[in-house]
Amino acid sequence: MINAIIMASGYGRRMGKDKLLLPFRDKLLVEHIIEKVMGCDFYNRVIVSRDERILSLAAKKGIKGIENDNAYKGQSESIKLGIINTLEAHGYMFFTADQPLIHIETIKLLMHTFNKNSNCIIVPRFGEKRGNPVIFPVKFVNELMLIDGDKGGKSVINNHIKDVIFVDIKNEYELMDIDTYEDYEKILNIKE
Repeated sequence: MINAIIMASGYGRRMGKDKLLLPFRDKLLVEHIIEKVMGCDFYNRVIVSRDERILSLAAKKGIKGIENDNAYKGQSESIKLGIINTLEAHGYMFFTADQPLIHIETIKLLMHTFNKNSNCIIVPRFGEKRGNPVIFPVKFVNELMLIDGDKGGKSVINNHIKDVIFVDIKNEYELMDIDTYEDYEKILNIKE
């Protein structure tokens, strides 16, 4: 049993606007990750956001929305809220909402790898570049709950590198997240 937690609370400071509501391939950017999560067999699915439009959109698509009133504290708040608002599971898969090119097949491959290695942290990579989504086993939940500020699970990964399994993916674009307007323009021109 794996829970899906979509982290969608960022301010898009480098972009200068709410990037998750930008259009991409006839949908909003955030819709891509929502639909891919819905296409996989997760135990619980939640999205953590400070934006009422994103929470409303997720609810219409069948994902429980969690309002993040403390988004200003950084990414750690989304991690904590996601864990607290899901039932206990064997694993917790954390998605960034600005990664629209990830494939369902890749998500399922990561889940399959975790199901065979449920005490390990599962991290996708292309070459030397690590990315998201990452699956953490339940044994690391307490450590994830101690993260503060604008930090994700990287410190937990680095503290337990012997417990990490890297899954090599075939397409570098899948790991791309959209931080700047240049990133956004780049994905608009990618043909898969």
